[in-house]
Amino acid sequence: MSFLLHMRGTARFNLFVCILSSFLPLIFLIVGTKKTLWTNFQEICSMMRRSPDHVFQFMMAELGTEGSIDGNQRLVIRGKFVPRYIESLLRKYVGEYVICQMCRSYNTTLKRDQTSRLYFVECVPAEQSSEKGGCGSSRSVAPIRAGYHAQTRADRRAVRNAT
Repeated sequence: MSFLLHMRGTARFNLFVCILSSFLPLIFLIVGTKKTLWTNFQEICSMMRRSPDHVFQFMMAELGTEGSIDGNQRLVIRGKFVPRYIESLLRKYVGEYVICQMCRSYNTTLKRDQTSRLYFVECVPAEQSSEKGGCGSSRSVAPIRAGYHAQTRADRRAVRNAT
């Protein structure tokens, strides 16, 4: 019932995130006062067919903070974040790096060209996939750029101790 409510009036990539979160809800824990833990990070990345490292880089650049992937493939984010905000970032990632812009299919792959170092989203044609078809198009996507990084006390100490 709630899935049908999510379907009304949403774009295809919003539908994909709703499907994704209805099968695997995004599970977050607040660890202490300064850490957020995304426990099913690996499962979400595998459902999107994207490398956890690429999704990790995107999330850290958009959140403007630091983090790591622990031994259990969980994402540990430095800072206290609301799950709704991280879900909106996941929607942005899906829109930029997962959905095909031509046919709006989510059956795509992300490949990196070694010579130009650009990333390309390639839609998998219907003949090559058992899922609903794609158009076979390819488009380049913007590289992940690091956002604003505030200078912390540790950064100031490192500069002072280096001289």
